[in-house]
Amino acid sequence: MWKMTLKQRRQHGELVARLDVLKKSPYSSVPAGYSFGEDAEEDKKYEDALANLATVLEEMHDLDQKVSEQG
Repeated sequence: MWKMTLKQRRQHGELVARLDVLKKSPYSSVPAGYSFGEDAEEDKKYEDALANLATVLEEMHDLDQKVSEQG
């Protein structure tokens, strides 16, 4: 495991907490048979949830890269 600074561990903990919240969201996965374009409001909720998930994962990846570069 990479050695993280205290600040990085806190950031990682916050990211994991955000990820847990996103995973519990009913909009975290699109149900089978759902058709985009029928309900614009529902589509927006799914798109926002997926965008938030992508943001959190990107931030986690960036943090991992910083930690691995430290040595």
